Amino acid sequence: MRERVEKTIKENSLFLAGQKVLVAVSGGADSLSLLHVLHSLAGSLEISLHVVHVHHGLRPEASAEAVSVKKEAIRLGLPITVRRVKVKKLQAQIGCSLQEAARIARYSVFSDVARLSGAVRVATAHHRDDRAETLLMRLLSGSGIDGLKGIPLKRTLEHGIEVVRPLYYLSRQEIENYCRTFKLSPLLDQSNTRPEYYRNRVRLLLLPYLEAEFGAHIRSALANTAENLTEDAALLNALGREAFSAVTESCSTDAICLDTLQLNKLPAALQTRVIRHALWHAGVTRLGRRHVAQVLALATHLSPSAQAVLPNGVLAARVYNRIWLGNSVHRRDAAVKITEIHGPGLAYLPCCGLWLQAEIKSAGAVALSQLSKNEACLDLEKISWPLLVRGRQAGDRMQPLGAPGSRKVKKILADRKIPLRQREQIPLIISGHQPVWLGGVEIADFCKVTAQTEKVLYLKIVKE
Repeated sequence: MRERVEKTIKENSLFLAGQKVLVAVSGGADSLSLLHVLHSLAGSLEISLHVVHVHHGLRPEASAEAVSVKKEAIRLGLPITVRRVKVKKLQAQIGCSLQEAARIARYSVFSDVARLSGAVRVATAHHRDDRAETLLMRLLSGSGIDGLKGIPLKRTLEHGIEVVRPLYYLSRQEIENYCRTFKLSPLLDQSNTRPEYYRNRVRLLLLPYLEAEFGAHIRSALANTAENLTEDAALLNALGREAFSAVTESCSTDAICLDTLQLNKLPAALQTRVIRHALWHAGVTRLGRRHVAQVLALATHLSPSAQAVLPNGVLAARVYNRIWLGNSVHRRDAAVKITEIHGPGLAYLPCCGLWLQAEIKSAGAVALSQLSKNEACLDLEKISWPLLVRGRQAGDRMQPLGAPGSRKVKKILADRKIPLRQREQIPLIISGHQPVWLGGVEIADFCKVTAQTEKVLYLKIVKE
């Protein structure tokens, strides 16, 4: 076993000479064997070891197990860190299973202790049988290829710390034989025999049944399948990243814009990966298949302005041939805020995050034909102070310049093909309960500048 572990380490560059390695030890047969093998190889590999034990506090014997692991580390002359975590509190905070909360807590500890101790690798004791079990569990839950690939040989945590699995190709039987050969005394976790846990039912009931009915090679075959799927998933993810770059028109901390025409040309598997990438960037944390389906449905929807509300306050909005993904909560809150303008000057508009500049000028000092869309000139005599500025609301109406009558602001924006996302950022300037300017879009007919106008109210929307 020692030789096979050394081969796995060297062929896959799990450790480099001079590195400090954090060894995760629970005290069971798997992690105890890992600790002893790495301790015997540390000299030839030129690595140093630091033991970490996570005290989950879920079983009465957990404290005694922590003491046992600490004694073993001291016996081997290795430094050790024991951390206690509040798994049930974390479970309540994030709303997941107890096992998932424990896993999240463990890896958080690994990352923190590795950083503080100067370790750049974290070695865990996952092996071939773990991979077979994980494949079956995810297959039964309907997982896609990214889930079926299961436990990777190595993966990167935050701060560039890498998790590696030196026992990756070994069976549980080989590990138990190693413990007997070297007279190791692993701890027995009684929870591993309780059938109420999903993984235990797969380990204790399903896998033995498959071996009895279809042969002893089942565990090895499942692990090989997981490895093949890992290679396929890596290729698809690389293609997915390329497709994401091709389909994405813009990507910022505020929003992501996807081209639906380009998206719809992609094969279904790449469409799914593009949407998953986009949703991750937009901030959807607990991403499910139904969320991807919601966004894909927008891409083929008949309406050019359909929407879907996603977790974490993220809004997906179809805007003609584009899909915008972003957090809409702050925009909805800000839109109801009203700003009063009592005279010339510069005022910040929280409804849209922009600024409004107001000046009074003589009619002869302005050239209407040279105004940009973010500028407007109104007949000062038709204006009453203060002006009110807010985001548009349901039922708002105004008579656009040159129009025979009033129209809904919503209809004006739709006819001008203003993207849905941008509509939430357009200020509506109101005088005496009447809209006088739909910022950057249209002025009202009643306050337009005419040959009789002597003074004008000059308005300009500025970003800064």
